[in-house]
Parts: sequence; structure tokens; C-alpha cells
Amino acid sequence: MTTAPPRRSPLRGWQFRRVITAEFISSVGTQMTTLALPWFVLTTSGSPARMGLVFVIQILPVPLLSMPAGLLVARWGARRVTIVGDVVNAVLLAAVPTLYLADMLPFWALLVIVALVGSVASAYLSAQRMLLAEAIGPDEGAVTAGNALFETATSSARLVGPAVAGFLIAQFGALNVLWIDAATFALSAALMTGLPRRETVPEKLSANNMAEGVRYLLRDPVLRTMSLAALGYGTLMPVVLLALPVMAKARYGEDPHVAGLLLAAWGGGTALGTVIVARLARRISPTRFAAYGGVGAAVMLWLLPWDQPAATVGLVVAASCMFLPAVTAPAVALLTLRPPEHLRPHVLPVFGAAVFLASPIAYAVAGFLFEHLAVGTVLVAVAVGATLCALVLLNLAGRGAEAD
Repeated sequence: MTTAPPRRSPLRGWQFRRVITAEFISSVGTQMTTLALPWFVLTTSGSPARMGLVFVIQILPVPLLSMPAGLLVARWGARRVTIVGDVVNAVLLAAVPTLYLADMLPFWALLVIVALVGSVASAYLSAQRMLLAEAIGPDEGAVTAGNALFETATSSARLVGPAVAGFLIAQFGALNVLWIDAATFALSAALMTGLPRRETVPEKLSANNMAEGVRYLLRDPVLRTMSLAALGYGTLMPVVLLALPVMAKARYGEDPHVAGLLLAAWGGGTALGTVIVARLARRISPTRFAAYGGVGAAVMLWLLPWDQPAATVGLVVAASCMFLPAVTAPAVALLTLRPPEHLRPHVLPVFGAAVFLASPIAYAVAGFLFEHLAVGTVLVAVAVGATLCALVLLNLAGRGAEAD
């Protein structure tokens, strides 16, 4: 009697590796532009207000268009939307240095270009997650691990991109960095073109489908709870991020090196957490994994408000960020796989839109709070909120088989 050969993990398949490679390449380019474009605006206009306006105009279309963009993903398919998004981004980013060199780039035209880049991102982000799920298959554990590795690629790009951009801007100027970002999107499109086509059932671009996706998310107790908890952490952690330079200024003698250390601890902890989640995701159910991550993050955040050496603050920040992927990766996996297939393109964008709305609101509220309250007081409130989110996740995990 012969035994069947062991099934190869989809995370080792060429389709998954191609998606991850394309994400890393395009994300490195995007992180380079995150530094190069504001630097270009600041040095050419001398206006910090204009630089800030570019950020706002680029991010604003994402929450506004995420849910309608889900209709486009459902009709075209994730592969096609991703390829078209890569090509359009390459053209838009290449247009900035081209028009500037031709003396045809007034500030309003730059705002139009960045608004279009943000509009493309509204569909591109959810399409990428669906493409990842298509490359992996229906295994929740594998999809959770795949999402964690996807976040590893993104987190690594956040570490590599700005450092490379700083060097290149000094050597060649900000405009030439935008050319490189355009090239990364073109390369990503080429990698995505090699993926197999997936037949999609033509679907009318109807608001009813989008509303049905919203209703499904609110009606399903597991998705509703996971989304609320993940959204809670997504609202609280920007407050922590903004607190880091405030702490460096108020507690550690306005030392910029301390601020840099704390921000590096944030990125390093997140990257380490995504690797750990990827290795353990197939052994632990998504709801239980999220509960573990939520509790760990909450415990670490309770250690943050108190006066202590900068080195231990860095360790606490790294540890709290290390636990967060254990919440977000299972949440995205369930949002991707749990709904019926025809509703998936309409469920995930709802969560994405909520997160993109919550982050700028959290930054604005945090700035106001730090103006009027001590940083430790604000961080205690963050720890209380994180504890409530952890209790919600523990309650969901306690339902056991019903939840999973």
C-alpha cells in the first residue's frame, strides 16, 4: 500500500512567493516616495503647509472610495485590479518628474496626481489581500500565516525604503527617486501578469452589493467582534506612535536619538511579530490567536506610561508592537475567507475604510490630548482601551468551535 506524498504548503508555492515579492518591491518604492515627495514639495515651495496638504489629499480618497472600489474588484477580479493599479501608479509617479522638468507642474496639478494615486490605492489594497488568499487557498491557518508574511514584507519595506531614499535623495535628488518608485510598480505589474487568470462572474456595479457586504459584516458575530477589536487597536496605536517623540522631548532631554530609537523599536517589534505569527498561525485557531495577541499587547501597554529609562521604553514599545500582528493577521484572514465568495470583495473594504478613517482621527485627537494632558495620563487611557479590546477577544475565543 502506497502512501500519498505530503501536501506541499501553499506558502511555498510560486504564486504566493510572486505576490509577496511584488508587494515588497512596490512597498519599498512607495516608502521611498513617502520621503521623496514631501521633500520635493518642501524644497521647491518652502511651505510645510503645502507638504501637509499633499499627505491629506493622497490619503483622503482611500476611506472615501474603499467600499465602492470593492465593487470594481468583484467585477474585474483581484489580479486584474492589481495589475491595472500597478501600471496606473507607475504612469502617475513618472508624470511628476516629467511634468516638472517640462515646467508644466503647478501645485494644483501635483495635488490632482496624488489624489489619483490615493484613488488607485482604494481598490488596490483590498485587491492585494484577495489575491493573496487566491494564491494560498481556503485554509484559514495558511491565510493567517500568509497575511503575516505579507505584513513582514510591508514592515521590512518601511525599514529599507526611507533609508535608501535618504541616501538617493542626497546623491541624485528627490525627482530621480520618483522615477525609481515608478519602476518598482512596473516590475510589480510584470510579476502579477505571470499569475494564472481566475474566472470571475460578471457582477453589476450596484450599491446593493456593497450594502449587503456591510450587513454581513455587522450580522456575523465573529467578524463583527474581530473587526471592532482590530479597529480598536488601530485607533489606539497611532496615539502611542505620536507619544514617542513627545516622550523623547518631555522625559529624555529633547534627544532626537531617543526618538529615533523608539521609532526603530516600533518597526522592529512589528516585523518580528509578523514572522512569529507566520510560523504559528497554522497551529492556533484565528480567534484564539487574536486573543493571545490582544492580551499580550494590553499587558505591554500598561508598562508604558510610567517613568523609566529610554532603553526599557524601547523594549516595551517593541514588545507591544510584536503582539499586534497576532490580532490583525487573523482578523484579515477571517474577513477574507469567512464571508461567501461573492461577498468577499464587499466585506474587506468596509474594514479598510474604517481603519483609514480612524487613523487620521486618532492622530488629530492625540495631538490635542498631548497639548493639554501629561503623556503618562494619555498612555494610561490607551492601556485601558487596549484591555477592553483584549477582553472582547477573550470572550470570542471562549466560544470555541462556534466562533471558528
